[in-house]
Amino acid sequence: MIDTTVFQDKKAVYYTLGCKLNFSETSSIGKMLKDVGVRTVRKGEKADICVINTCSVTEIADKNAVRLFIA
Repeated sequence: MIDTTVFQDKKAVYYTLGCKLNFSETSSIGKMLKDVGVRTVRKGEKADICVINTCSVTEIADKNAVRLFIA
């Protein structure tokens, strides 16, 4: 059994780059985190958890991911 109490009252932000599958996966991750007590940050809030979901299937996704991490 996994102790999910560590997620209680945490805030998360989500960044998704790439194809439609990535957006679907991020949505699933967000739902799982919500189910254990994590909420999505509101504008101006700091996140406790940052989920970055990307792929390297397309050149555009690669460039966007690099740009995100360099910024």
